Amino acid sequence: MLDYRKVNALAKDTARARRTAALLLKLDGQDWTDWELDFLSAMTERREDLTTRQAEKLIELEDAAVWHDKVPGDGFSVRLLVKTCHEARGDLESEDDVAFVEALWAHGAVKLRRRALSRLVRCARILGVIEGHASEDAQAEAA
Repeated sequence: MLDYRKVNALAKDTARARRTAALLLKLDGQDWTDWELDFLSAMTERREDLTTRQAEKLIELEDAAVWHDKVPGDGFSVRLLVKTCHEARGDLESEDDVAFVEALWAHGAVKLRRRALSRLVRCARILGVIEGHASEDAQAEAA
């Protein structure tokens, strides 16, 4: 859940918004979509106050760039999930998911950003490694 005091403060502080967008653009290994790249580029040039939605989106992208070593809300270790999913990867129906888990294992992943973590959690649930018992708030945080 977004803190709207933080959203409003960012919307009014264009210098901070420009710095944040520039930092996010420089991050290595971030899989931004074309739309997100365009948005971040536009934010680096912005001189007037942001709209509430623009500030929300910038904060969401900033949150997506954070590394996690545990699943927020559930506390499952990324290292353990990668290991367990790798051992059971043959039961995944999607070849893309198998390749994803194998790549995580090959790189010795112990921390993931939000999108990759969400995908790993989805794979773990498919494999029955973890049950779909997490609260809606925890699932939303991991998504």
